[in-house]
Amino acid sequence: MAVATGTKMTVPVEVSVPATTDTVTLTLNGQKYSMERVTDYYFRNHGIAVTSGDPLQYSFGSGGKSTAVKSSTLRTNTSLRTGLPWADTPVVQKPGFQKGYVIMDAGGMIITPLRQNQLLSTYDAMKEDGGEWFSYDYYWTYGDYTKPEILDEGNLIADHTTADDIAKMAQQVHAKGMKFFLLTELEWNLLPGEREGLSWDEFFKKLNEKWDRGGAFDLEMGRRLTEHPEDPEVQAYWDRWFEQFTPFMLRAAEISEKNNIEMLSLGKQLDGAMNRNNEERWRALIKKVRAVYHGKLTQTVYCEEYTTFDGAKDIPWADELDYITIYYYNTFSDKEHPSVDELAASMDNFNRKQFDPLYAKYKKPLIFILPFQSRDHAAQQDWFEPLASSPSVQQDLVGQSDLYEAFFRSTLDEPWLAGAYSWGYWIEPGFNPKYSFEKSSSVRGKPAALVLQRWFAEVSPA
Repeated sequence: MAVATGTKMTVPVEVSVPATTDTVTLTLNGQKYSMERVTDYYFRNHGIAVTSGDPLQYSFGSGGKSTAVKSSTLRTNTSLRTGLPWADTPVVQKPGFQKGYVIMDAGGMIITPLRQNQLLSTYDAMKEDGGEWFSYDYYWTYGDYTKPEILDEGNLIADHTTADDIAKMAQQVHAKGMKFFLLTELEWNLLPGEREGLSWDEFFKKLNEKWDRGGAFDLEMGRRLTEHPEDPEVQAYWDRWFEQFTPFMLRAAEISEKNNIEMLSLGKQLDGAMNRNNEERWRALIKKVRAVYHGKLTQTVYCEEYTTFDGAKDIPWADELDYITIYYYNTFSDKEHPSVDELAASMDNFNRKQFDPLYAKYKKPLIFILPFQSRDHAAQQDWFEPLASSPSVQQDLVGQSDLYEAFFRSTLDEPWLAGAYSWGYWIEPGFNPKYSFEKSSSVRGKPAALVLQRWFAEVSPA
């Protein structure tokens, strides 16, 4: 909330700087203040006196190094938060590198504010956190997944995404000077007639049960395709699946082409369908999409620690894509509080085992979507529903920021890395206690956002 100019305020200060064992000092309008160490890359001061409306000039120093001087004017009783490299930190040249945020997947809780022009401050917050690319998950849903049947949610549920919604979002994002990456995904949503009369938590319990059943069926049909590719029942299922999925992809392609959306993903988390025995079906679909859409094309692959990109999970049609996108859900450690060095070593191991071979095979740059959560045992990456109450899950802000720090330490210099997106950016600066976003993958307002600011500032995509 804005306060009157000239009001005396005491504001906390937070900063992420390159890892240092020395003390960190804030210089603010010529005065020096000590910063409390939280980690070797994240420091804070619980309260510094400033005056609303006064110009602020500040920098941070440690062990003979200092950041560039930043300018700010606080007009709200808030905090001063930033992530900065040292002024002499070499800039990493990665032409075309994508620095992005994926807005939280929350159905009508995103679309209703969009229609009311209430997402503009969210785009601004993403830019303040170093974002140059915006991404959104566009969903259609299974009806009867055993047929299978795939339905346009925007035609079924009033507050779900339509072509007009994506057009409006693209216009707003581009007006902010950002680029747009449209993700597409199938889900097992509760349809009209299945959702009425349920409490909030009952809704998510029933929804998660439907996801579990649908996901198990999808994996089973993928297994059958691997083990019995000649089975006519299996072939008929996958013929039907692509007949149903193709209109979704062509609709997304048409929307993307019309609204100058810079990159489109042909699905995300399509585990059963991502099977080498579907190669010709995927190639036929890519050809149809390319005839409509002329931007960059990728597919988003769900990745866990045991994922390999060979055998049945080989994706030979990747040679027709511009990028491969990794939805990075690996378990990095079973410890509750692994060190950043341990996390970085784990990630480097996956770079060698999973991503070097993938890049060597297809020569396609890799983009990572990072769903790291600010929860207990964050390195295990156990998912929970942030839209529901989750009293058994505890918050761990440093656990989340450690994962981001480890990712960039271990992976930024990889020749195949073409971008990184933080998944699940929430649309509000605060967190309603009805939900669990304070423990979720959203980095907004958390130390992890400062880590991203700092690392993004070290990369030049020019």
